[in-house]
Amino acid sequence: MAEEEAQAEATPAAPKKGGGKLLIIIGAVVLLAGGGAGAWYMGLFKHGVPLEPNEAKAEKPLVGALLPLDPFIANLADEDGKRYLKATLQVEFFTPKVPDEFGARIPQMRDLMLTLFTSKLFSEIRTPQGKAVLRDEIINRMNRTLGKDLVKAVYFTEFIVQ
Repeated sequence: MAEEEAQAEATPAAPKKGGGKLLIIIGAVVLLAGGGAGAWYMGLFKHGVPLEPNEAKAEKPLVGALLPLDPFIANLADEDGKRYLKATLQVEFFTPKVPDEFGARIPQMRDLMLTLFTSKLFSEIRTPQGKAVLRDEIINRMNRTLGKDLVKAVYFTEFIVQ
């Protein structure tokens, strides 16, 4: 019996077969799934419902209609009253055509702009941030007056303060 125990101790237990293969297979599946998810996230695979040809035409245009307005000359609200603003701007709309509602109200829009310009101080509009705020105020006032969002953006093509 002692001989049998010695032989059992001398002979190492046989390793289980298939355990290493299972680990490799699981690792490969996880790697492939992660790679596929990453490729989908980065947009290498198309996802979602493809558009019908008619639906592709119905997308909003990238650039809407542009309407140049006549130049504005206004006194700024500075204390000395000697500063003037000359601004020329163009209005961009969400639609590819200038809305009729806007065209009929151009005198009212010009009055809104002149009133806004004369309420500004030079220190408020001299910086790029000040011009961006002014631009946003113009868009908001126009859309509020029209009663709906028709104006997408306003671009200054001339902006001079003297």
